[in-house]
Amino acid sequence: MDNYKNTKSREILPIACPDVTLSTRFSNVGTMELNMDKVEIREAKREDCFAIRTLIQELADYEKMPNEPKIDYKTLERDGFDTKHPLFICYVATVDQQIIGYALAYYTYSTWGGRAMYLEDLYITPNFRRKRIGIKLLKTIAKKAKNNDCCRLDFAVLKWNPAQEFYKSIGAINLTEETGWHQYRLTKAVLEKLATN
Repeated sequence: MDNYKNTKSREILPIACPDVTLSTRFSNVGTMELNMDKVEIREAKREDCFAIRTLIQELADYEKMPNEPKIDYKTLERDGFDTKHPLFICYVATVDQQIIGYALAYYTYSTWGGRAMYLEDLYITPNFRRKRIGIKLLKTIAKKAKNNDCCRLDFAVLKWNPAQEFYKSIGAINLTEETGWHQYRLTKAVLEKLATN
């Protein structure tokens, strides 16, 4: 969710949640009934970073931007686990100890409301969608935000993503429609140019 080429195609909502792809081990799970007792939501660990990076790529593929992810799993290890002040919060969903989804967020700040949180990614592998795993991850992030006195949870959703209806059903507001807010970005190249000129 981090890099995308067409900013006009992405609408801004306050509470996010995309999707994921599946390892071959679970290729037939969609035909089986999932015992929800087997689904565990837990904080991500350093050793999860390779699997999380794999899911990040699957999300980029789903969003039709396969070349956008530029980081590797070592970057995730450095920024989330090898520093005194981690730059992100991450939870994973597992079945039989295999990671089948993740939610990654970080703290932001609002001059209107104070501490806030941004949900960067919420992704579930396709064969595990529509089994309420995504909402369990989202509730875990929401609880983290609430417990840390955040005034809101923001996120972005692609214009064509059918998950928009789900987000609206749980109370998310489409800021582009409701208030006219549009999200802008300075890419790394533009940022470097602006910083040096």
